[in-house]
Amino acid sequence: PHPPPFFFHAQDVILDQPRSRGLGDVYKRQEEVRLMKYSWLIIFYFTTIFGQKLDDQWNTRALQRLMHEWDVKLEKMELHLQNSMRRSGVDMWIIMSREFNVDPILQMFGDYGISGWYGHRNAYIFFDPGKKKPLERTLIGTHQSGRMREFFPTIISYGEEGLKPHLSKYINKRKPKKIAINRSRTVSMSDGITVEMLAFLEDAIGPKYSSRLISSQDLIFDYISHRTPAELEIETNASHRTWYILRRAFSNEVITPGKTKLMDIYGFILQEWQDQDLEFNFSPGITIYRKGAKGGIDDTSNPIVEPGDILHVDFGVRLMGLVTDQQHVAYVLHKNENEPPMGLQKLFKQSVIVGDFFVEELQAGKIGSDVKTTIEKRAAKQGIKASIYGHTQGNWVHGAGARAVFDWPDRYGDFAREPVRSSEFWSIEYNVQGKVPEWNNQIVTIPREEDAVIEADGSRARFIVGPQKEFWLIKSN
Repeated sequence: PHPPPFFFHAQDVILDQPRSRGLGDVYKRQEEVRLMKYSWLIIFYFTTIFGQKLDDQWNTRALQRLMHEWDVKLEKMELHLQNSMRRSGVDMWIIMSREFNVDPILQMFGDYGISGWYGHRNAYIFFDPGKKKPLERTLIGTHQSGRMREFFPTIISYGEEGLKPHLSKYINKRKPKKIAINRSRTVSMSDGITVEMLAFLEDAIGPKYSSRLISSQDLIFDYISHRTPAELEIETNASHRTWYILRRAFSNEVITPGKTKLMDIYGFILQEWQDQDLEFNFSPGITIYRKGAKGGIDDTSNPIVEPGDILHVDFGVRLMGLVTDQQHVAYVLHKNENEPPMGLQKLFKQSVIVGDFFVEELQAGKIGSDVKTTIEKRAAKQGIKASIYGHTQGNWVHGAGARAVFDWPDRYGDFAREPVRSSEFWSIEYNVQGKVPEWNNQIVTIPREEDAVIEADGSRARFIVGPQKEFWLIKSN
């Protein structure tokens, strides 16, 4: 049997960083253990999730997590969707989807329905009747579990007659003024409708209402950004888990310099997130930066970790529908070293400064590409060469919202032109570069990435866990 869920806390980080808000009473008890030659402040076993007692009717942790994810998404919908539609000037939203080619936004509204399926051809409809009337939530389709009534109280099935007459009747009765559909040139989570499904929809509702179709892009940006306290608790949990999986991966618990290969580290990370019953987000990318080597050395040739190496990892997990995205770096000490060369330490300190600039400049209302430019200019004034490429995250690793990137329309599209929004989850992603005297003035890159959230008042961002303040060290005894 699997052990209870737990967090690993590196002692130095806990001393530097106050506990993140939003965890509530998630920790049941605490004990201290020693791993290898490192002290880890461990492990709080808990029988609650995020301050809420687990429902005894669900007999496994997997089911408890799934039902909690449903509760969180349902609460978000009931709190924010109708207001998001009104702010976006939309009175109806139709999500067209079918089995094996599922619209990505459906994960926000029940997904496959626990025991149901996506159906042959389904319409998921939200209609705002206006004034103080509640939002109508209707699902017209097949293969739906009764549990989907939590998200869509009205479920209409069809047989030989198909979806078309039901959809036509529904639309003509309500006479919507603007109908949002998931069609967007550059925002993938707002582009779930296929060519044939769009043609089917237009045929079903006729030219009058087809002329009222608009993109759901603004609606989705607004809705996703309105994070709830329950979402923050999950994101905080996932962020801590990610941090300490990677902290252990870059330690002597896993690495013996001169023996350990990159894929051994990869294997540890892979096994650890699976042992914690976390869901797949993206595979770990592990790189070595080495004196005399041009660029990074990846796992293609599965190199051995050697003293003097800089190790870099990029990895994130998924937990109850929310994801993380972190990058960390470690230095492998030579036998006669107690710390990295001063040139590397200076470069890492510069990366910490840029990270502080980043959270200060992530203010609600600022345009993503402008945030990038501002941070890079601030860094340059202090003699730091920085490259900024941060992004929202949360339900997707590159999220529905602003990105602090170049304004390149054919690559980043509307993401670069979106404003930062309060309460968004963000990836503080960037790097710094500089010459290192001890490496014969070789130009070295220090990649950084931390999970963050925009403060509710929009004044700045804050790190959810961390940030990493110095190289993690690996001994070569």
